[in-house]
Amino acid sequence: MHSTLFRTTSADETRAYLAEAYGTTVRLGSAARSGSVFRHERRTSGGLCLDEGRLAASVVYEVQPLDHLVVLDVLGGRMRLDCGRSGAYAAGGVLLAAAPGTPLRTTVEHMHARAAVLHPDLLRDVAGLPREAPIPPGLHTGAAPAGTARWRAAVRYAWSLLDDGPTATGPGTPLVRDAAARLLAAVALEAFPGFRTRPDPLAPGAGRVGPAALRRAAEFAHDHADSPIGPSDMAAAAGVPPRVLHAAFADVLGTTPRAHLRRVRLMRAHADLAAAGPSAGVPAVVAAVAARWGWGRPRMFADAYAAVYGAAPGETLRRSRPSG
Repeated sequence: MHSTLFRTTSADETRAYLAEAYGTTVRLGSAARSGSVFRHERRTSGGLCLDEGRLAASVVYEVQPLDHLVVLDVLGGRMRLDCGRSGAYAAGGVLLAAAPGTPLRTTVEHMHARAAVLHPDLLRDVAGLPREAPIPPGLHTGAAPAGTARWRAAVRYAWSLLDDGPTATGPGTPLVRDAAARLLAAVALEAFPGFRTRPDPLAPGAGRVGPAALRRAAEFAHDHADSPIGPSDMAAAAGVPPRVLHAAFADVLGTTPRAHLRRVRLMRAHADLAAAGPSAGVPAVVAAVAARWGWGRPRMFADAYAAVYGAAPGETLRRSRPSG
């Protein structure tokens, strides 16, 4: 995990920092004279990269072609993005720049915004699509207020996980951060109705997946549950395309590879609680076990745990400890 915080009132330093941070050409408008405050914070970990910036000026970004997607949440001020032949404007809205390989032009005025970087492979993995599935170019806006609100809640959660300062609110284990990155990808797929990855319509159908392939996928999930893996990794272990594995899990097991992996991790958490010793308080142990297996919020872990085991995780922990 890595975080950086940069603050300046120098126009030259602002220009140089933005060029280095985003690998792009930056032009500053006449309002960006020295004395305007620029503040930028970046938090990264593995597949997560989140930025928050404030700039009391007018700025034009000439962004060179990227190999990832950027979701921009305009919390204050105004922004316009132009991507190829499409453009979008947001004041208090959310924009998805879905344009791998396409340059962007961004104009901002006295903006406060958060940005999340999403790699296309992560979106394909969450959607259950093969790595060669195309990403549609262009800009997309969050159409429904509920989708925008959910996106912002997911980003706030992920942002808090990458807080390594004294005000940190919870543990950020590798599995928790991987789950947060996948959550952001899932919410993006839902929040932007104009953005969908699509498989090749002429590709062969899913066909039949034999029990050996399903067993290989399940064994891989059991053997690597403590690592940040996803459905694409399970499909590779089974030797089938991701969409084929998704169809097989749905038809044979009535679930999805992602849900199966989450159930395996819940089983591991149950085993940890049952074997825990009496060294610490119940809430602290439950929170640590939850984080170890991918739950950043103990309340969400408790709900998932109770749905399967019919009791709160703390009850399992208490029963595992000798009385007296």
